[in-house]
Amino acid sequence: MSVRANQANQLKSSAFRIDKDLADDTEAVLSELGLNPTTAINMFYKRIVANGALPFNASLSEEERANLRFLKATEGTPVTEFKDAKEVADWLNDPDED
Repeated sequence: MSVRANQANQLKSSAFRIDKDLADDTEAVLSELGLNPTTAINMFYKRIVANGALPFNASLSEEERANLRFLKATEGTPVTEFKDAKEVADWLNDPDED
């Protein structure tokens, strides 16, 4: 049995569900770098094994944390919908409007 055939037997196929726009944007960047998704994922996995950790900081940025705080603070707040800019201006200028 050839080395190549032996390596093929040791491959594992994985399926991932990824947002289409994110996948398309990522694949465009990878293509510019001369890489394909399989190669990039193999590189990612090898860095995880080599470092014993993710190869990037897996924490939220200050902006992301602020967005989460805002979403939590406004959870359950009534939403007012407007059809046009005039409705927005009228709503902003009416001190009695909720």
